Amino acid sequence: MAGKKRVNISLNEDTHIKAKVISVLSNITLNEFIEKAIEDAIEKNKHILDKMTK
Repeated sequence: MAGKKRVNISLNEDTHIKAKVISVLSNITLNEFIEKAIEDAIEKNKHILDKMTK
């Protein structure tokens, strides 16, 4: 894949706080936490992308 892409997302405050706490306790940055969450969601929904290539 290509390089990194910067995105702006809006999170409600409660979601942001919970994500930040989890990332700190996991010893990773919030960016890493969000990137991993997106990667996991893509993997979980890979069947949708597979339908597009058929």
